[in-house]
Amino acid sequence: MNGNFAPPAPWSNVSLMRPATIFITGASSGIGRALALEYVRKGAHVAIAARRAPELARVASEARAIAQKGGQIRVFPLDVREPRAVFETVQRAERELGSLDCVIANAGAGSYQHISTMSWDDVERAIDINIRGAIATILAAVPIMLSQQRGQLVGVSSLAGRRGMPYSAMYSASKSALSTFLESIRIELAPAGVKVTDVQPGFVDTSMVLTLKGRVPTPWMCSPQKAAHIMVRRLERAPAVIAFPWPLDVWSSIGRFLPTFMYDRLARLAAL
Repeated sequence: MNGNFAPPAPWSNVSLMRPATIFITGASSGIGRALALEYVRKGAHVAIAARRAPELARVASEARAIAQKGGQIRVFPLDVREPRAVFETVQRAERELGSLDCVIANAGAGSYQHISTMSWDDVERAIDINIRGAIATILAAVPIMLSQQRGQLVGVSSLAGRRGMPYSAMYSASKSALSTFLESIRIELAPAGVKVTDVQPGFVDTSMVLTLKGRVPTPWMCSPQKAAHIMVRRLERAPAVIAFPWPLDVWSSIGRFLPTFMYDRLARLAAL
């Protein structure tokens, strides 16, 4: 490990989960970028991963300009659609950072389209990034955290995964699959002291949501910076689920219990 990159002491507060070393996928833009900047500003040592190397380098430059309390950043170009590369990258990040207190599987992909226009390539992309990539990221970190007997695994799913959303079939399905996976391993890993959190954002103003603007309602949309601030603050308590914004969380929670005929009618009206 580089002698200039010795990690700070892990878990700076025994009652709160304040990670000193963090690995984030999908960090070249959107929520991932905002998370990286937020954690570096707080003094953490952060490893950022994404497919687009030039954008990653720009995020790293931004982070170094605002780093406080010894915060540092490392760049790991990575395509999460390649599981073997994911495992190798997570292991390399742990070696270079000296530990991995928190791993955030944030990389995601989505599209807004009618099933009649959906191709198998669209299906594979959602599965490869939202399910296989996210699960590979988390699975690669499990042995590290079990050996440490501590750590925090975070998957970024979506409120859209709570029920099927019209024109978002693969996005909803893939995020629902990730949420179920996270729920299962949360129960399994609890005795080992490893925390698992499912983050379920609503509409966040990213390039992914740009495809929805003007086509469907995007209520209570927030900026990536606000989303990251909410996540970092609430992850300190290591809850099972973080869902925001609260009005959309409430409405989607109610939607889960609506009878099918009622939900179908409301969902169709919202998609018109």
